[in-house]
Amino acid sequence: MAQEVSIIKSICRFEPRNFAVGVLIACFVITFSYFTMVNFDSFHFFVVNSASKENVATHRIANSEKLDVADTMNSKASPIFSKHATTSEESIQSIVQEIDSDIKEEIKDNTEICNKKPELCKAGKDTASSKPSISPKQQGDVRINGRNATVMWVPSPESDDGPNYERKVWHIKPYPRKEDPRAMDPVRMVTVKSVNSPDEAPSCTNHSDLPAIVFSDRGYEDNYFHDFTDVLVPMFTTARRFQGEVIFLVSDLTIYRIAKYVRVYKNLTKYDLINFDCDEEVRCYKKVYVGLTSHMDFDIDPERIPERYTLVDFTRFMRSIYGLKRDTVEIPVPKTLGRKPRLIIVARAKTRRFVNLDDIIDTAERLGFEVVATEATDGLDRFSLVVNSCDVMMGVHGAGLSNMVFLPSNSVFIQILPWGDLQWIGDLIKRPAERMKLKYIQYDITPEESTLIEQYPINHAAFTDPASIQRNGWGALKEVFLDKQNVRLDIERFKPTLKKALEHLNSEHS
Repeated sequence: MAQEVSIIKSICRFEPRNFAVGVLIACFVITFSYFTMVNFDSFHFFVVNSASKENVATHRIANSEKLDVADTMNSKASPIFSKHATTSEESIQSIVQEIDSDIKEEIKDNTEICNKKPELCKAGKDTASSKPSISPKQQGDVRINGRNATVMWVPSPESDDGPNYERKVWHIKPYPRKEDPRAMDPVRMVTVKSVNSPDEAPSCTNHSDLPAIVFSDRGYEDNYFHDFTDVLVPMFTTARRFQGEVIFLVSDLTIYRIAKYVRVYKNLTKYDLINFDCDEEVRCYKKVYVGLTSHMDFDIDPERIPERYTLVDFTRFMRSIYGLKRDTVEIPVPKTLGRKPRLIIVARAKTRRFVNLDDIIDTAERLGFEVVATEATDGLDRFSLVVNSCDVMMGVHGAGLSNMVFLPSNSVFIQILPWGDLQWIGDLIKRPAERMKLKYIQYDITPEESTLIEQYPINHAAFTDPASIQRNGWGALKEVFLDKQNVRLDIERFKPTLKKALEHLNSEHS
């Protein structure tokens, strides 16, 4: 299989310690093995420590027209740079006041998630904010040095920000979970500052007429749900408008995550990804966005972006880039497709697993389903095809349910909610499922259907007062209700849920 993949052109210098070299070599071997199994076409997705202009990803154009794209928050002027993600130490409002006291910010609390359990809320406020802007006729001059993690804004002589403008410095972690220290700690800080004149900024070694986006790939990097809610959906929301004509500068870049979602990256940008942390070039752009636009967990607010993208647009995008054929469930399924409705059970192998999975499968088949039961561990290229071929997805609350993005619209989505007064957690899946135009059905288990009944007496707080355990923080909640709990469905109690799904799929009027 012929491939033209430029994986790594050079790497960041580091001082080897202990077994670090061995680990690095092992990582390269694993990564190379992964690349040989996946067709990346000709997407050159790494530019690290570029030494010359010939080796960089730059937009080579001849007299092409400049992109004229409205900003997400200010339709009257084109942005120079955006601050869609902030440090956990500074609120969005204070940063906006520093930038321009005349600019008013529009922030909506994520009350759908946070109003019930504020002490455990992971999303906080909308991370989009106002930012400096220039008139459409003027040209921006933004200079980026990734190695030093700096973004420098050089105002033009014609701008309102002349020599007497008070210069400011902002420190930004470009990851959209600013109020969650655990997620933000590993994210590299980026310094954004304005200077008085071009002489105060380093000379450009690389020019591009394309807009650029600087963002972090770190945060909760090992959680599939957070891959979507913190990176993939915000990346779509921010970059889709450019139709590939945009440069990504990725901080905290990890090889396996880029490889895992290479289809997403290559369909949002036509150009090489730049490893921001290792890049020694001084890259100059007319527009730079620092951070990604994120409205709330796993969701898009169409009222807040000019293109009015929705989560349905995101799911269509995901289905298209993975070559999935089904956009909508053909109802009634038996009459239209001449087959039984197909049910996929996301069967977790460790925590929150179905103890009586065989009984569940047998019952579903007796009711008229064709059943596929699997843990969501296969590569996305293959697993997305399986999901898209199904008409119903069900599983216990967990990150694997994020694969609902591959379901055709009008599918049935069944979330099994573990015991523990966890509706606010269930809503993290319920809301996007409904926004994706899926038929959402929720099944709340009883204490008798939870294996916690085998670990705690019935008068334990886990059953009598679950909220008291949650008040001890996320760690206590996770340990008791997520890590220790498995599910043994009461088949007779669960049957009506499966029948409700069948009614939807068999109806002539759904």
